[in-house]
Amino acid sequence: MIISHKTLRKEALEKYEMDSLEAIRYQVIHGKNAMPAFGERLNEDEIESIATYVLGQAETGWSTARVEPTEEVSGV
Repeated sequence: MIISHKTLRKEALEKYEMDSLEAIRYQVIHGKNAMPAFGERLNEDEIESIATYVLGQAETGWSTARVEPTEEVSGV
């Protein structure tokens, strides 16, 4: 799966006040617009990993970002 860069760029995250781990965690848990909520499908560690990854990649420009499944997550 390749992640869309358009709305996950640092500038976009800042514009929409999504440039913090807390804001990204909230969106992963509750969803927003086209993004579904994952709060009941992912555990706290998985949510934290996603938020950390997204913020870190946004800060480095997503130059080589590619998500490769490392393990199956139940319910997804």
